[in-house]
Parts: sequence; structure tokens; C-alpha cells
Amino acid sequence: MLKQNMALFGKLEDFFKDKRNKNNKSDKDLTLPELDEREILDDLNLKPLVQGKVNDRVYIFGKFSEKEIFELMDWSGIFEKIKLKGYKNPELELQYLSDIDQRIFIKHESEVLIHLRLKVSYFRFRFTSGVPTKKLLYIDWLMTRDPLRKNQFKKSLFPGQDAPGLGIFYEISDFVFNLALGLGVKGAFNIPEYFHDAVLFHRQFRFYDPQREAFFRALIRDLRTSGAKKITEALKEGKVFDNQNQVVTWLPGEMISIIDPEFSDYIWNKDYFHQVIRYLKRYKFYIKD
Repeated sequence: MLKQNMALFGKLEDFFKDKRNKNNKSDKDLTLPELDEREILDDLNLKPLVQGKVNDRVYIFGKFSEKEIFELMDWSGIFEKIKLKGYKNPELELQYLSDIDQRIFIKHESEVLIHLRLKVSYFRFRFTSGVPTKKLLYIDWLMTRDPLRKNQFKKSLFPGQDAPGLGIFYEISDFVFNLALGLGVKGAFNIPEYFHDAVLFHRQFRFYDPQREAFFRALIRDLRTSGAKKITEALKEGKVFDNQNQVVTWLPGEMISIIDPEFSDYIWNKDYFHQVIRYLKRYKFYIKD
């Protein structure tokens, strides 16, 4: 579970409008076994790493150089979007902390625009029978910032923000999945700390626990007119109640996106969606000011 606040990708105003026109098809404990160096080398077929560097060059997961990460980000449209925001000369910085902890920064004149912290981690598919533990790319931390507009949108910032986001969710998502493909993992997952983070991730991810997925969808169904910011704040302040007049709290859970279509169909099967529907019928939420 994240120890710090997840940050936003950007604005959320259009999300609730989009949801009306789209048919988007947690266990509370998260197990993240640590991988030792031998497992990393065996599973990813890599040469031994020397403090994450070869000839003073940093490699993400011992495989992607700064040039390759730059190209992946460029192909995903990240730099184009950043430049349109007024950041003409963004700088890429890679950091190696351990074999399973890699960090990617995009900076502009000492200001951090993007901070992405990634790990390769085993994921236990405990709700799906017959599926062994698989390696996924874990998005441990993701922050995007638009410091040029820090004061302009100060009153509309969400919890966890000190500046508005860059509005580049799709570009970041595309980059992450290209990276996952290069690593040979089955997909990616994250644990959104706030409701509004889950709103953004839900464009590409689902909660693995069908009850958590239903809980999230019910919040949107019942409270959508309040907007994402108010829902997040109400959950944080204990102002959301269920049909038993009990206070509802936001509990972070794992959200997953699977790369392989066949494996994705196996995880997101009919039983999963039937469970989501059953749980949805049980939930009813309202905000009490």
C-alpha cells in the first residue's frame, strides 16, 4: 500500500460525461514478495547489474537506457503534450535504487513534471482459480505536475496535489504498457490511494476484487453529480454514507490491466462481472454535508 499520496494525471471534468456514453467493461491485503537478484536475472534473462549502471549509464531494469526510455516516451506522445503546455526543453533523468526499484523523472528548470516509480512484482491472482502467481509491472508512484499553472488552479487542486496535473493519462499509460511489453510481464497494476486517482486509472484498469470494482462503480453511479473532487473530499472527511446510514471510507485496492488478450479474458471472465453486478445491487451511497 502506498505510503504517500498518489498524484493526479490531470483534469477530471470530462470523465463523468464520458462514462454515460461508454460501456466499460481487493482483497484488502496486498502481497508484494521481494524478488532477489537471481530471480530478476533468471526471469528477465538479463546480465548481472552493477548498481544499475553499465559504463556509467543507468538502465531501467538493466534493459532500457536513457535513449530508449526517451524514445518510448516520445512515441507515446508525452514530450509533445509537455511542450504544448509551455515546457520546451524537458529533461529526462533515470534513477536506479535497486533491481526492483526504478525511477523516471521528467524535469524542466529544476521543476519535476513527471515522477514515475516502478517495480517488477509478483501478483497473486487469489480470486481466479487455476492461475499461478504472475509478474506484473507495479506502478508504485506516479505524479505529474504543471507548475506553470500552480497559482491559476490553486483552488481546484485535489488532495495530494501541489500543482495541477498535465492531463497526459493516455500518453503515460501507453508508455507504461510499452515498457511492460519490453519486460515480458503480463500487465501492470497500481493501488490508487484516492477515489479520484481510481477514476483516472479506471480508463485502462479495473479493480481485481469484484467487490471493490462494484463499490467504485456504485460511488460513481450514486454520486456522479457531485463531481470527483467533492466525492474524494467527502470520503476523506467521513461524509459519505451507505443505505444503513454507516460512514463509508475509501480503502485502496489493486487495479490491474492485462496486456495479453487471452489472459485478460480469463481474468475478466463472466463470473467476475456477475459478481460485480450482484454487489452493485447491494450498494447505495449518499453525501451528508
